[in-house]
This record gives sequence, C-alpha cells and structure tokens, in this order.
Amino acid sequence: MPANYEEFTLTSGFLPDPWESPAQSGGPVDGSYLGSGCTGWASSAPDFQLDYTAAASSLRFYFIADTAGDDTTLIINDPLGNWVCNDDSYSTPNPTVDFTGTAPDGIYDIWIGSYSEGSFVNGVLYITELDANHP
Repeated sequence: MPANYEEFTLTSGFLPDPWESPAQSGGPVDGSYLGSGCTGWASSAPDFQLDYTAAASSLRFYFIADTAGDDTTLIINDPLGNWVCNDDSYSTPNPTVDFTGTAPDGIYDIWIGSYSEGSFVNGVLYITELDANHP
C-alpha cells in the first residue's frame, strides 16, 4: 500500500539530521496481532516508507507528540521483514526504535500508532543516525 504521508530515500550521512515530518498517530488496526511486543492502533497502510542506504551506521526512529503525555507507539517492518515495535522510551510516552550497528539497507515501513483505540495524536516523526537525538 502507498504510504499515508510520504515515501522517501535517505543515505547514511543525511542532512539535516534528524530528518523530521509532522504526522498523526492512530487508526483502526490493533497492532498487537503482530506479536513481538507490538501494541497500538494504527492505519492499514504505513504512514511513511523509507528507502535507506546504510554505511556502517545505526538508525533511530522516534515520534514526539505535540501534547506532552499523549501516548503513542511505533511499528516498523524492516528491510529483512522483521517487525520491531516500541511504546514508551527515555522515561516518556514517546516511542523509539533503534537499529544498532549497521542498519539494514532497504525499505522500512513505518506506522505511528496510538496506545488507546480511537485516539489520534499529532506530533513529529524523527529519523536520526546520532545517538544524542531522542525524545
């Protein structure tokens, strides 16, 4: 399915870092069916689709809600077909997903979920290669 917001390409060493885009979480699909600790309500189509070319670099995805305390999740299908999810990180209700070492080259499908069914949270998706960047 085409991405709800954007399909884009990044190559290791991209600038500006972090890359960012506004988005809204939520949707009718309960992500818990994916297993692997996945949770949250998201859309059927990914919100974003990233085609990433790595060069021995880690890659971090995180979402920060516009309103402090709004609880969101991240659901990512990586280029190897693995489902990687997160709910809360860095002592916040904002999710972070890290691909450490060398992140795989290829397509990352990214969903921003809402922890509560029927909740839609505005915020910003960030993608970074820098450890200092996080919620």
